[in-house]
Amino acid sequence: MVAFVLALAMAAPLRLVDLLREAREKNPDLKAADAHALAAKGSVSPAGALDDPMLMVQLWNTPVDFSSIPVMVQISQQIPLGGKRAARRDAAGAEAAMAEADLAGKQRDVEAQVASAYFDLFLAERTQEVDDELERILRLLLQSSEARVSTGKGEQVELLRAQGALVQLHSDRETAVDHRASAWARLAALLDRDPMAPSGTTTQPGMLAALPEVKALQERAMHERPELTGSQAQTASAEAQMRLAKAMTVPDLGVFAAEMHTFKNPMGPSDFLFAGFQVNLPIFSGSKNDPRIASATAQLVAAQEAEHALRNRVVAEIAETYAHVLAEQRQIDLHHQLIPIARQAVESAESSYVAGRTDFTMVLDSARELRMHDLELAMHQAMYEQRVAELQRAVGADLGLSQAAEADHEEHH
Repeated sequence: MVAFVLALAMAAPLRLVDLLREAREKNPDLKAADAHALAAKGSVSPAGALDDPMLMVQLWNTPVDFSSIPVMVQISQQIPLGGKRAARRDAAGAEAAMAEADLAGKQRDVEAQVASAYFDLFLAERTQEVDDELERILRLLLQSSEARVSTGKGEQVELLRAQGALVQLHSDRETAVDHRASAWARLAALLDRDPMAPSGTTTQPGMLAALPEVKALQERAMHERPELTGSQAQTASAEAQMRLAKAMTVPDLGVFAAEMHTFKNPMGPSDFLFAGFQVNLPIFSGSKNDPRIASATAQLVAAQEAEHALRNRVVAEIAETYAHVLAEQRQIDLHHQLIPIARQAVESAESSYVAGRTDFTMVLDSARELRMHDLELAMHQAMYEQRVAELQRAVGADLGLSQAAEADHEEHH
């Protein structure tokens, strides 16, 4: 335990802005999404390219005695008509846009997860600090109880209750240590770090300097939320697929040119030219193309309605998370008023107990109430920052979480 504390003290402080940057650089999920986006981008140009021309070399009507050897060299090229190449290129471009949007969305998700784990770590650390302060109060109370019992002014039950409160406090501290280890393990996984390495300590979070109106955030999300960008790309892909399905009703054109040279031919011309074209006859197009067009049209409708539904969810998500942020902000303000009162109550109860003017229960209850308010403040501070992270993810833009998390850091005084 001592070695762990020393290692923790030697570890560099954890700053959210540094952790977010590290996650963007090292998170394996983001690396995978980035590679996928790069692969999708590289497939756009080939999707609209022509097929390679075909070269064919053949013997043509060669006598079995090889008295003459006609050799034909032919080049043919397939040319899609009806806008098929453009439709395929647009569909691939939409897939690339979806991959880019998926990368941006994953980045926002990872940032929110980093913030959540970071402030869980802060809450566990703050819980340990509050427990240390309560232990100081309880040990002073234990000494006073021992003195009162030894002089016959107190009851043995007071001493036993003080000892029991210390044991309970140690149990609570073990829970906080477990929560700290759990939060660091989640954070280390997001950063691709060793979860067994010392984590360092978090910084005291602050509040956003200003929060835009919910309507402004909803309008901003319509332009910046990655999932909406991806949904729009999905609609564009469905439109391209419908154009491609309609273009399939137009026959493709195949052109060819050939030259034949006859070796060992003493009589007549030895070189001949050939050229021509071919198209497929759309005899069975009704059984293939009509269902294909109907399917593509249904996919387009599905993509459009999915985008509409996503817009509704984004608006609702922002409104709900915004309300949570304001509620946590009010809770923090109230607990900043409660804690000084509770601290004064503890000090007053301690003085009165030492002077014999109040009973042991009053002091113990006051100390526990102070601990409760301190922990609730830390909980609401952590929840406030996590709600802001969720709001940033819902909007798809930075609202100042990193700056708020550094509000009490020495570089920001």
